[in-house]
Amino acid sequence: MRVLVAYNPVSGRGIANKLGGDISAALLQKGCDVELLPTEVGDQRKWLSPRLKQIDRVVAVGGDGTLRAIASCLVDTNTPIYHAASGTENLFAKSMQMSNDPQKVVHAILEGDVQKIDTASANGEFLLLMASVGFDAEVVADLAATRGQSITHMSYLMPCVRKFLKFSPPEVSITIDDAMVVQNLCGWVVVANSPAYARGLNPAQNASLTDGLLDVVFLPIRSRYSLITWMLRAKRGTHLQHTKAIELQGKNIQIKTSSPAHWQLDGDSPPEGTTASCLDVVVRPNSLAIISA
Repeated sequence: MRVLVAYNPVSGRGIANKLGGDISAALLQKGCDVELLPTEVGDQRKWLSPRLKQIDRVVAVGGDGTLRAIASCLVDTNTPIYHAASGTENLFAKSMQMSNDPQKVVHAILEGDVQKIDTASANGEFLLLMASVGFDAEVVADLAATRGQSITHMSYLMPCVRKFLKFSPPEVSITIDDAMVVQNLCGWVVVANSPAYARGLNPAQNASLTDGLLDVVFLPIRSRYSLITWMLRAKRGTHLQHTKAIELQGKNIQIKTSSPAHWQLDGDSPPEGTTASCLDVVVRPNSLAIISA
């Protein structure tokens, strides 16, 4: 079996570097043909896609951003991917119960089942977990402008404080499959392919990676007080029970803002341009093969 182990050299402050080597060594002991490849800055289609020819399995070693970059090159192929997580949140690996223990990774690669899951695109960019417009996207944009190579949970503290003090919720309109469901309201919009979200908030707790649909959650927010209130409800898992919360599903989602706003994809700022007045998200059912733990 030919396995590509692609690792982010700076993920987890170097943890992925060692983890990639340990996984490769364990795979070699089982007779696999292994290529160990560090990720590079820039278009992954240039440095990664040529290496995927004749590869049977791919192990992504890093955080959710590393996984998204690697998985984007495997869409609509039959080459499955496994996430050995070493990032800050590791949302995908946690939700899919994927381990970063080298022996468990090897067992999954050799014995695990392969299944297909949905992905999506947001303004043409690959999306695996979720996209959003609102306070979280503002924090992500602030962090992207100030972050170093590797981040921790503490890296988010000052961006959260700065954006909270200058909080100005975007005015949005939302269209789902050509039907307008929100018009010119201030708040937070999450378009989710997966229920997993940072710090266990899980705004779209009913989303599924295998239903061929995207879940849309809109929470009306006009002040810092209402932001805190909704975050507390989300932490308790009761936010969707509120009469003003909107939860819907669809295949084609369009979010328009009254002025250009920041948006985030899987916890990262988009690679080209940090703001937009329109976000188009389209589901791609059964488009990515993964290895079940």
